[in-house]
Amino acid sequence: MRSSNIVRLAAAAGLLLGSAAQAGDHNFVLTAYTNGRGGQALVTGDYEAAGKALSYKPTLSAFDTSTNSNNRCVSLTVTKQWDAAKVACDKAVRDAEREKTTLPSFEAWAQNAQDSYIAVALSNRAVMHWMADDSEAAAADIKRAEQLSPKSAFVQRNKSALEYSHRELARVDVASK
Repeated sequence: MRSSNIVRLAAAAGLLLGSAAQAGDHNFVLTAYTNGRGGQALVTGDYEAAGKALSYKPTLSAFDTSTNSNNRCVSLTVTKQWDAAKVACDKAVRDAEREKTTLPSFEAWAQNAQDSYIAVALSNRAVMHWMADDSEAAAADIKRAEQLSPKSAFVQRNKSALEYSHRELARVDVASK
């Protein structure tokens, strides 16, 4: 099971897209898995180390693939490598969805947890879309993430930030899951 501790940290200077005082609690948050490759480095803001850790091929485990693709999405998003981030974020969503479909029928109870993992990938991709100036795609991903995991704090925070961003500048924080 993935680490579930949530830690919110202010993003690096290049990532801030508005004044914290101005944006208040309406900041986007990217969610990284701290027990996945590069996760600790992402949360501490060491994006270079995270990028290096994520450049290695994942093991054959589906968990590693899904976790790594999610963390790669976060890493490329915070470093504003838009083309690569889009590919990585799309892969993170596909990997999380594939994980859910490969669950054996006797593990149907795990469907809700898998929905949360898909929501993480969708929420991260929404932030990437917003940062790359595609609010329409961001809104679609947030809507779908909310359908899958309506009570998740990261989904609600990004939904609020997206709504707020239409009126004011918002910023992005990095969190762990």
